Amino acid sequence: MITTHNLNRMGIFSIFLLLLPVIVIPLSFAEVKVDDKMCKQMYVRYKEMGSLKFQEKYKDRQSIYNCIKLYKNSDWNFVGKTKIDKYYSNLELLSHNKMGKKADVKILYSISTDSEKFLVKFKACTDTTILKPAFLIQSKSEQYIGITDKILKKDTCNDYRTYVNAKYQSDIKIENILDLSKYVHVKSGNLRI
Repeated sequence: MITTHNLNRMGIFSIFLLLLPVIVIPLSFAEVKVDDKMCKQMYVRYKEMGSLKFQEKYKDRQSIYNCIKLYKNSDWNFVGKTKIDKYYSNLELLSHNKMGKKADVKILYSISTDSEKFLVKFKACTDTTILKPAFLIQSKSEQYIGITDKILKKDTCNDYRTYVNAKYQSDIKIENILDLSKYVHVKSGNLRI
């Protein structure tokens, strides 16, 4: 037995079913607006964690995926972004420096400047970036660590020069060192040029 109460219920339910596609379908095709302010605030975390860890941590927030699209867009910018990028770029360079790979060093030439002193030009090549290269410079007459501010970038070679006290050219040896703490007993300073 159908009562008016049941008819009212069925009528409301039927109207709801009819209106559901009218409401839901346009929403599914609606363009998602990116919360630019939130993306700017989250950018430091993105750079700190990296893309994969960032996605994993914030996977429940749909807006994060829109932010990641912004982060990967080279045209997207905001005040302070360049400073953040530079900071994390330097951190990345420092971490490459700790990988334990030395630069290959080759002496290009040595010119005698007086009886027991040579001007030595050498080349250092590396497949990792070294921000502040240090070289152990040795001969039978002396041993010192020469440090330079000339960055040795990944997959490049740099030429360096220094003076070395040595009786013979063949006595001169130069090698790149990564851990200065092993050489605390050796005098150090900037490369002598």
